Amino acid sequence: MLELLVDEPIFVGFKAGRALRQLLESLGSADKKYVSSEDSTFLRLCSIGEDLYVGKVIHEALATDRVDDIRRNILSILRKLGPAVPLPTTLRIFACRAVNESYSPSVDGVTSSPSAPALSAIRAFR
Repeated sequence: MLELLVDEPIFVGFKAGRALRQLLESLGSADKKYVSSEDSTFLRLCSIGEDLYVGKVIHEALATDRVDDIRRNILSILRKLGPAVPLPTTLRIFACRAVNESYSPSVDGVTSSPSAPALSAIRAFR
């Protein structure tokens, strides 16, 4: 039997391609707030190994009727930042668990905090 972890966050997002990674690296300071890894109000940068993922971290139980709303929100923010960047039509959903790490490297201009929590399986860049 599996135990359901209702208090653990869920990541909804997709693997960033080369064009999106370049866009994220070139964001001005006014637009960087939209990809803050410190607040899931906007988009979050996470990784699985060397792959960069962009999406949202949801901290409450997720009902199926909200999934499409979240997908549209993620894609609309990215279209605002880079209208010409190709985006996927489907996103992936990952279970994740908050853990403490002493260090997370900086990536694409988003710096890390020495004692910031990270996500296992998907590690959030800070």
